[in-house]
Amino acid sequence: MSSHPGTDEATTPESPDASGARASGLNSFHVVLAVLAMAATGLVAVLAGTFSDGSSDAATGYATIPFTTVDGGTGTLAEYQGEPMVVNFFASWCPPCRAELPDFEAVSRENPVVTFVGVSHDLDETSWRSLVEEVGISYDTVYQPGTEIWTELGGRAMPTTVFISADGELLESHAGLLTADRLQQLIDELLL
Repeated sequence: MSSHPGTDEATTPESPDASGARASGLNSFHVVLAVLAMAATGLVAVLAGTFSDGSSDAATGYATIPFTTVDGGTGTLAEYQGEPMVVNFFASWCPPCRAELPDFEAVSRENPVVTFVGVSHDLDETSWRSLVEEVGISYDTVYQPGTEIWTELGGRAMPTTVFISADGELLESHAGLLTADRLQQLIDELLL
């Protein structure tokens, strides 16, 4: 048994108080670290699943901001105008992004009149390409490690999904994970 200076309490390394204190200190460190990481990447809003009405956002320049295409070329979202569009911002380092991608693939196949575009914010192109292959995404995905398009379209967290009309109007922006059912509901309400 060891005595702690300045206290009347005595604990042993095997006692619940000592191991609990160690675990509590370690858990507190992990909690603080996790909260800082979430705040740094904007993932706090993912938990809230917040929405914004895109009509109040003045997103006009998003269509001309360049990104890298799968074949290594350069493109813009302007190339997709003329059809209703779902733009999903994702990254391999984002667990909610990874979780929703199979649902996006399934819903994209059920909605051929809606254009789906995935915009990767991965740290490198290899991570983007590997995730797309792993999930089996068949709709277009592009690489833009910066946040220019995401910011212009009102991105606040990862993942963010925006719904754009055929004439290029930003209809709504959703921050956080979308299930297949909720994604389909938003498509039905906003784009079809």
